[in-house]
Amino acid sequence: MTKQQISLPAKLINGGIAGIVGVTCVFPIDLVKTRLQNQRQGQQIYKNMMDCLVKTVRSEGYFGMYRGKSNFIFSLSFIVVVLYLVNRGVISEIATNG
Repeated sequence: MTKQQISLPAKLINGGIAGIVGVTCVFPIDLVKTRLQNQRQGQQIYKNMMDCLVKTVRSEGYFGMYRGKSNFIFSLSFIVVVLYLVNRGVISEIATNG
C-alpha cells in the first residue's frame, strides 16, 4: 500500500475547518453553561440546559448564540490548526521511527 503525502496547505485547511466546526459546536453549550452559572439564587430564569437553550433561541434567534464570537472562533481555529500540525507531525515521527 502506497502512503500519500499531504501538502502543508492541505493540512492547514483541514486543521482550520476542524477548528471552526469544533468551536461552532461547542459555543452554544458554553453559552448555556455560562448563563446557568450566572443565575442568582431566587432569580432563576432557566430551569435546566435545554430550557436555557430554547429560551435563548426564541429571544435572540439561532445566531444569537454566536453574537460577538466571530473573532474568538477564528483565533481559536488558528490554535487548533497549530495543534493539528503538531499532532500530525508527532504521529508521523512515531510511525517512521517507531
